[in-house]
Amino acid sequence: MQLVVQPSFDRIPAEAWDALVGADHPFVEHAFLLGLERTGCVGGKTGWQPAPLLVVPDGVAVDPLPPDVELLGAAPAYLKADSMGEFIFDFAWADFHHRNGQRYYPKVVVAAPFTPATGPRLLLRPGPHADEVAALLAQGVLALATEVKASSAHWLYTPEDQANLLEQQGYFRRATIQALWLNPGYRDFEAFLATRKARIRKQIRRERREIADSGFDVRVWTGPEMQDAEWQAIEHFYRENIDRHGNEAYLNPAFFQWIRQHLAHRVVCTLARGPHGYVAGTLNFQKGGTLYGRYWGCVEPRPFLHFELAFYRLMEHCIAHGIERFEAGAGGEHKLQRGMEASVVHSAHWIAHPELALSIEQHVQRERASVAEELAALDGTSTRRHD
Repeated sequence: MQLVVQPSFDRIPAEAWDALVGADHPFVEHAFLLGLERTGCVGGKTGWQPAPLLVVPDGVAVDPLPPDVELLGAAPAYLKADSMGEFIFDFAWADFHHRNGQRYYPKVVVAAPFTPATGPRLLLRPGPHADEVAALLAQGVLALATEVKASSAHWLYTPEDQANLLEQQGYFRRATIQALWLNPGYRDFEAFLATRKARIRKQIRRERREIADSGFDVRVWTGPEMQDAEWQAIEHFYRENIDRHGNEAYLNPAFFQWIRQHLAHRVVCTLARGPHGYVAGTLNFQKGGTLYGRYWGCVEPRPFLHFELAFYRLMEHCIAHGIERFEAGAGGEHKLQRGMEASVVHSAHWIAHPELALSIEQHVQRERASVAEELAALDGTSTRRHD
């Protein structure tokens, strides 16, 4: 088998890539990754240069790949010139390198850009050689990092089993915490509330009642149902929220058009409409048994409107459609106070400089112990009923 690095997702047949992706992971689908590239969200001077790794059978032409190629494995790798848009924060690591006379960029990152959602980073064709292919990809990323003189290599938002495999290949593991909501088969939203403590049930009902009495028309939309007004509102809310918090807008208008044209079947939105038009909304993605919360914004702030659109309506959507997992995105203790649970997010890392690698790995070990303590403390304050 051969390991190949491509300079663009345009060079990879979509059907061959997607055959490796699995049932629940829209952010490593070819259309999502290619869309970021085609619309200029990655590439150029964005700090993200595509460098996807592929494993193909021996003897297969690779320049160009044949349209009917059967990939054995792949990894969505990028050369990074900064640490923006990753959500597994390593700015302190960059500073540590610089203070010790070492440059930190470029680095190699295997990730879904701008997306704090766990999903496969080792995309593998099932079969007897899957472990061998995984090891080849893990070592291939290190070879790529060495070739481009990168300081480090990082696999972000990696499933635990893949983090374990990468640890066996010489990476060290890191852990952070994120909010997750699970649907074991609730009959309705009240059945979910029945599993919460009385204080939380009362709080959530009060918040929902206030929005119900506000006069806003709140609705869940799927991508194919949305018309110009809904798509324009979602893009506007994304930019409004970015501007309000002084953040960088990673997604440009062309990418929202790409989503509408190529990924509408993955989109779930919540929108609140007032007398003069839409005032708030969320953009989410759903595939298989998982819903992923992504972006929220509003132009008419109202207490509890965020919770209604970004949490409660989406939980109801999951219940109504048998969706088992709702990943609400990075950050926010307020999510844990509204029925979500803390879960561990895994990543795997390699640092080229031996002495700096030792110091960072020791720091990460202490950090993992701290995360375990925090997780235990959060479990002790869970909103679940003790019975």
